[in-house]
Amino acid sequence: MVAPSEPELPPPAALPRKRAARRSEPEPALELGFEDSPPAAPASVERTLTSDGATRLLATAYIGIGNRLFIRGEGPGLSWERGVPLQFISIGKWRWETAEAGGPIRFRLYKNDELECSALGEQVLDPGYLQEVTASF
Repeated sequence: MVAPSEPELPPPAALPRKRAARRSEPEPALELGFEDSPPAAPASVERTLTSDGATRLLATAYIGIGNRLFIRGEGPGLSWERGVPLQFISIGKWRWETAEAGGPIRFRLYKNDELECSALGEQVLDPGYLQEVTASF
């Protein structure tokens, strides 16, 4: 008995090819700015409205055992000359709050009231909000 022969397929070069869909919009150009130093990582800032109307700052800062985080600025109980210590909550978490904010509070954070957190810079805390920031020294 003779086996039925399989139909012959044309060589691959003879088969029709599907074309890829063309893009109607040009791709955006990449901006590759090469500088002497890499840009600093952006500081993380989040804010939410508080339920009790208090103004709160919650900072994440891993500054080592025995160190403290301080706030300096313009607002109730704050000055630019001397810092107020933030309350230690847990490892890497610090809090400052006031119920007396009548307007925006400008502030900066300091490690041991000496070393400024330049990565975070000057921030503004709106009254009645909880603002969460991440500070790196």
